[in-house]
Amino acid sequence: MPDLALDTLTADSLRAWLVDCVATHLDRPAEAVDTTAKLSDYGLDSLHVLAIAAELEDHLDISLDPTVMWDNPTLDSLSVALVRELSQDA
Repeated sequence: MPDLALDTLTADSLRAWLVDCVATHLDRPAEAVDTTAKLSDYGLDSLHVLAIAAELEDHLDISLDPTVMWDNPTLDSLSVALVRELSQDA
């Protein structure tokens, strides 16, 4: 998965990265990941979600509040929330 540059980060680019990441964890094609579905609907337990959060932190070189994944349970909501938060921090 290519690294995302924070200065060019959009909700769409972040969502695409997250889809690839989740698809890898699910061992499914990216096309099978619905960005409007809750991650828990895919059977991802808290360990998977924390692993995805850790990969996201490494990928963006940021520190995430652990609750961000629970507060934004879909990839759509997570993408928008993270881009909003990162743009406020800039």
